[in-house]
Amino acid sequence: MKKLNYLFLLIPFLLLSCSKDSATAETPTPTYSVQGLWKTTSAVLNGVEKFGGTNTVKSELNYFNADGSLSTQSFTDTNFSTLISYSSGTYSIPNTSTINMSANAYNASGAFLATYNVSCQVQLINSTQLQLKILNYPAANDVYVKKFVR
Repeated sequence: MKKLNYLFLLIPFLLLSCSKDSATAETPTPTYSVQGLWKTTSAVLNGVEKFGGTNTVKSELNYFNADGSLSTQSFTDTNFSTLISYSSGTYSIPNTSTINMSANAYNASGAFLATYNVSCQVQLINSTQLQLKILNYPAANDVYVKKFVR
C-alpha cells in the first residue's frame, strides 16, 4: 500500500516537472521585393479614378530595376501600344513601409513634362500585388493611391 501512495505522489510530480515546448516554430514573415515589372490597375486621386475607362491613360507599365532605377510607360490604349508619356528615375526603400521615388516625366515625343519626388506609403505588397499611397501629390493635401499587379 505504501508503494501505491508513493506512486500517486510521484505521478503529479512527474507531470508538473515535465517541460512543455510552449514555443511553437514561428513561420517567418515573407518579404516581397518591389523589383520587376508591375502593371497599373488603378490610380485614384482624391477619391476619383484616373486610370482606364474614359480616362486618357488606359494602361501603364512600371519597372523597378535591381540597380535602383525605375521607369514608367503610360499608354492611351489597353494594348500597351500607343505611348502617351514615360518617366525615368530612381527609387529607394528606406524601410519596409516606404518607397521613395524621384523621376523626370516626358511626353511621347520626349519633351520634358515634370519632375516628381515622392515618398510612398506601402499599403500592400505580396507576390502579385502592390499598393502605394502618396500624400500631398500632385499638390498639397492631395491623396493619390496606385494599385499594381505583376
